[in-house]
Amino acid sequence: MIKPLEWLEYSIKNRLILLLFSMLATYSFNFSQSYAQSNALVADLSKSNISINTDFNGASLLLFGSIAGQEGDDIIVIISGPSSEVITRKKSKITGIWVNSKSIKWKNVPSFYQIFTTNPLSEIASRDVLRDLAVGTEYLDLKYEMSENIETYPYSKWVGALERNMRSASLWNTNEKTIQVIRGALFRTQVALPANITTGDYQVRIIHFRNGRVIAEDITAIAVKKAGFSAIIYRLAHEYSIFYGIFAVAFAVFAGWLAAAIFPKP
Repeated sequence: MIKPLEWLEYSIKNRLILLLFSMLATYSFNFSQSYAQSNALVADLSKSNISINTDFNGASLLLFGSIAGQEGDDIIVIISGPSSEVITRKKSKITGIWVNSKSIKWKNVPSFYQIFTTNPLSEIASRDVLRDLAVGTEYLDLKYEMSENIETYPYSKWVGALERNMRSASLWNTNEKTIQVIRGALFRTQVALPANITTGDYQVRIIHFRNGRVIAEDITAIAVKKAGFSAIIYRLAHEYSIFYGIFAVAFAVFAGWLAAAIFPKP
């Protein structure tokens, strides 16, 4: 039989154990809540769907969001388009004529790659951190096919030539100090998509930094699609290539006949 004093001690121990577990559970919940709040990052776009029609001249988007930030925090936004094949050629002067002597075919070049930052990349994070996050064109994992005797031309120069070509087409760029952060909580930046973008899904990465370290990251997307009559032609050319070829030939013959009928020879 349990004595009253032993029962009282047993009851007190149980209550202490329950109280301890309750405190631990409450602390864990509050900690996880505060941790989630301190790492909160929410971002969105004014447009997530872009339609390319016959009179498409580019598009301007607003990227905006909020962070649980502090004074001096930084934001990096990376927008990358679908992969594509790109050929880079090197010209050489042979017998007084400039000709394409060497070439390299890149297999997985981002058709669009632009970076937006609050400050210069070198001030936001170290090269090791940027490399681990694959932030920057120099850290792209590019695949390629080489032509003969390409070893005589350094790989770094091929990459530099590719980057120059993509920059001149307004497809690659690093836009430093273009993100505005208001009161350490709200951020925004303008994104310009040129008229020569390709269709497909564009990934948008938003990374929140503090003192060179990643605090939070969010990913959203932009869908670029053909629309209108150009969409019909694009689909016909890719899905029904035989009929598209027949139509193109027939249209060319008809256009030639119509021109001859309107402007007959004297």
